[in-house]
Amino acid sequence: MDEQTPNRDQDKDVGRPDASPEEEDLSDGADVFPLPSAPGGVKEPDPDDLGAAVDFAEREAFGPRSLDDYSSDEYTGSTTQEYQGLAEEVSRAAEEKWQQQAVSAMVPGVGSGLVGFDDVTGAISSTEEDYEASEQALSSDLAMRVASALVVFGLFLGSLLLGGWWFTAFVIMVMVVGAGEFYATVRTDEYRPLALFGLLGVVFMGLGAHMSGAVAIAGWAAVFAVVTILFLAVTPRRQPLDDAAVTIGGMAWVGLLAFAILIASGPQPVAFILFFVVVVAANDIGAFFVGRAFGSHMLAPRISPKKTWEGFFGGLVIGAVVASVLVTFPAWETIGIAKGLVAAALVGVVSPIGDAAESMVKRSLGVKDMGSVLPGHGGILDRIDGLLFAVPAIYYLFRGFGLL
Repeated sequence: MDEQTPNRDQDKDVGRPDASPEEEDLSDGADVFPLPSAPGGVKEPDPDDLGAAVDFAEREAFGPRSLDDYSSDEYTGSTTQEYQGLAEEVSRAAEEKWQQQAVSAMVPGVGSGLVGFDDVTGAISSTEEDYEASEQALSSDLAMRVASALVVFGLFLGSLLLGGWWFTAFVIMVMVVGAGEFYATVRTDEYRPLALFGLLGVVFMGLGAHMSGAVAIAGWAAVFAVVTILFLAVTPRRQPLDDAAVTIGGMAWVGLLAFAILIASGPQPVAFILFFVVVVAANDIGAFFVGRAFGSHMLAPRISPKKTWEGFFGGLVIGAVVASVLVTFPAWETIGIAKGLVAAALVGVVSPIGDAAESMVKRSLGVKDMGSVLPGHGGILDRIDGLLFAVPAIYYLFRGFGLL
């Protein structure tokens, strides 16, 4: 076996002023700095030792010729310039707090994606936590919607079964809340309605319907319209015409629900009110799902972009089917199939007009909901908008058929 050759890097002169270009190329382009002497200097040799004195003089003049020329004190006490302060930097970095970041990685069988340190350790990542939080929020919102709907339906059904003033009080309460939502919403657009007059107006419209019939509804609406105009005429207002319009318009619009009190005062209050409410709900549900599945032709793109002709006819068909099924039960057999289908067709035409009217108001005011009194549903007015025009239409239809 050949003798082991010494390492040429150890024989290379380090930082000698007389180093040749070939020797400097061995450093691969790196800067080479002379290693300073150990702290306290190097101990001078014995004067009697001539060789040691020569070596000492050479090191003092030209630096060490090779690593072998270093003493142990010189080697352990020396450093290079590029590593000066390294210990302090390492110590300072160890004391700082570092935030773990996700990295993009290729996972066999999975493809590329963001992989974080928590994914490697098996802990739940922030993305999974966000997903679980969103799922919990959706579940909570659904539970809230169902709970609020059950509460309102329970109040409605309980008051309807009790009848008389109980149902009248429920309808008046709904009208007051709806009118209040309307007046509060229009105030966000610099209108200043006389909310007190409007709220008193819907209350007396409901009371008049219970005690005197349809004429009292129109009469009390006219009374409070005149009172509103007179008040605005004698008080300084920046825009009295606009304030009068929103006050009277909101009162008259929400006050249409008072016709439900007239229907409930008929010979079959529970049957007629439930028939009307179920058909309206079936029409809305049918229009929503048919329009979502097949809708492509906008019904009123400027007012309500989500309404389609396909949804409109789908609501008509579903409402007619539900009405034809209901009249087969003894509670609604007095309505009959023909009258039931006409009522369903009337609801299918008029109810979307109520939806479009509220959509027009909300779009002009730049709001999504009229209120937030019903968690998950918005406001009362958002729930009864389809009823407001349909209730008086059904009332006069049933009167025409001799049912009321």
